[in-house]
Amino acid sequence: MASISTHQLHFKIGSKTILNHIDLHVPDKSIYGYLGRNGAGKSTTIKLLLGLLQDHADAIFIQGHSLRSNPTAIHAQVGNLIEAPCYYTKLTVFENLKYLDIIHKKGNKRIDAVLEMVDLHREKKKKASALSMGMKQRLGIAMAIYHDPQLLILDEPLNGLDPQGIADMRNLFRQLHEQGKTIFLSSHILSELEKIATHIGIIENGTMIFQGTKNELLSRVERDVLLRTADPGHAAAALRILGFPVSDRDKDSLVVQVKDDQQFDQMIKCLVQQGVDIYAAESHSADLEQIFINLIAMSND
Repeated sequence: MASISTHQLHFKIGSKTILNHIDLHVPDKSIYGYLGRNGAGKSTTIKLLLGLLQDHADAIFIQGHSLRSNPTAIHAQVGNLIEAPCYYTKLTVFENLKYLDIIHKKGNKRIDAVLEMVDLHREKKKKASALSMGMKQRLGIAMAIYHDPQLLILDEPLNGLDPQGIADMRNLFRQLHEQGKTIFLSSHILSELEKIATHIGIIENGTMIFQGTKNELLSRVERDVLLRTADPGHAAAALRILGFPVSDRDKDSLVVQVKDDQQFDQMIKCLVQQGVDIYAAESHSADLEQIFINLIAMSND
């Protein structure tokens, strides 16, 4: 089942198209990384999912239910952090969550547990206005997860965090994912999304240009394999006959370009059949950042 789905979601401001009939499919219990350049339509999508912009066509469904028809029930199951955390500056960290407790009635134990999760328990008596930027971001995430939602929608949740804070949030997202939560997040820190995302969606100029599992995305790109063999010349000749792009690296190694795991297996079998001794085979794949850049460039050709 999809935790979030949109059916031909379209949005315009005046004559300008911001979202061009996009079909989001966010699987239940996934960590879905939503990528795009500034102005691609990410924030507009998130605002529509949260009901901050109106979907006139009834194209948004959360846990199979229409957002337009069931906004109150749906919002009770969703936690969010959008653009910048919202909190009461004159209240302490603890008091900000205590204020939420008027609605959710989870009690002080839940407040303490959430503050521990986001590593703000030592700051609970500090005024929110006195927090560092990173701590304010942690408070925003604490408020998003306080009522134990099944779905989290987070827009740039790593903003303002130092490397340790980013690592802590990564571990928190994994912990929430293990608890069965669905996490939909956008971030410009692609190296972090590569570490935690199970699924990826990429939007460019309001159009979805990729959607699928992270592994599907990573497997779509060609990668270089560094081969060390006893006879590089013999190996290169055999592989070129099969159409593999091959270049010399040094006297005992060469670089072979393969498209996928099937081609990698074919390359190894060819060398074994030719009696070539293989000392090492090191695969060097493009990372998520490079794949993202390549896809954006291809979509604009």
